[in-house]
Amino acid sequence: MNPNKPSMHDDYTLATVDPNWLQDRIKPRRHIALSPELCILCRACEDVCPWDCIYMLAPDIVKDGQGQEVTTLAQSSHALFVIDDNECVRCGICIDRCPTGALWYARVGEGKTAAKG
Repeated sequence: MNPNKPSMHDDYTLATVDPNWLQDRIKPRRHIALSPELCILCRACEDVCPWDCIYMLAPDIVKDGQGQEVTTLAQSSHALFVIDDNECVRCGICIDRCPTGALWYARVGEGKTAAKG
């Protein structure tokens, strides 16, 4: 294990969320998104989450992604940021806690510029 990198979970089953499933949920249609270029892997979001639904995962858990692009992206990342949508209530505490502004609200199918609010 590299002492310069934080330890990561490796016991999570990773699956792609169907956007239609998100839209049919009773919860707001917004979700928490990440700008990976701003993330400094401080794990403050994971630490502050009252629902314990944010995970920084080891990239090597993605062995056979749903496509070569997913596998390549995962293997070239330092960590995988996952929010368990079954547990997340969109309280926004993680967004407020993020020191770099890497987390933000987005609506399904929209980018960051359309997601303010």
